[in-house]
Amino acid sequence: MHQALLVPEVLLEIFAYVNIIPSTQTTSTQKLLAALARTCKIFHEPVMDLLWTEIHGLEPLLGC
Repeated sequence: MHQALLVPEVLLEIFAYVNIIPSTQTTSTQKLLAALARTCKIFHEPVMDLLWTEIHGLEPLLGC
């Protein structure tokens, strides 16, 4: 992995670009973020924070 991806600010900028408007996440955006979370350990925590910032209903929580 490139050394630039080890800088937290760079990662947050990349993920913010993918997740342009967090309150209106579409299914395709959520799938893309989930794929990024599974890519490597460094991506996991920041992407999961973006995915779980807004939850619509209890179904996602019950699915865990």
